[in-house]
Amino acid sequence: TAEALQFYALGLAAYAGVKVLAPAFYALDNRHLPMLVSLFSIGVNFALNWLFTFHLGLGHRGLALSTSFVAMTNFLLLYVMMRRYVGNLETGAMLLSLGKIAVAGAVLGVICWAAQHYFFPDATRLPEWQRILDVVVTIALGGSAFFAVAHPLQIADML
Repeated sequence: TAEALQFYALGLAAYAGVKVLAPAFYALDNRHLPMLVSLFSIGVNFALNWLFTFHLGLGHRGLALSTSFVAMTNFLLLYVMMRRYVGNLETGAMLLSLGKIAVAGAVLGVICWAAQHYFFPDATRLPEWQRILDVVVTIALGGSAFFAVAHPLQIADML
């Protein structure tokens, strides 16, 4: 299950982007483009499922990876079409914000990784209350570090 979730996680941002872009087309009274992209995605999903599952032998992980790639493809197609349909979508500003968030997220990830490997390496042998405390402390430290890095980077959504 963990391996499948790792592959599904690759497509989460793209899936969220599709959930924003598809209704935007409907709001612009352009319903056919998201439908055509969805139909194309079905074909891509079928081909990738076959490739990853049977040809490359990834099994259930291949299905998850295929779903993530399809979400990315769907998002990119909708994004390109929206950009042509509406014009400037401020891609540069969005990529700059994503880069800043990635830096803050990397700091958070390093803290969580360090907590797991150095501070609480053998949590399975601890009593449940101590494991819960370890998780709460890790979340508090990681979240604090994220916001401490996000503030000087002036991430607009964090201010």
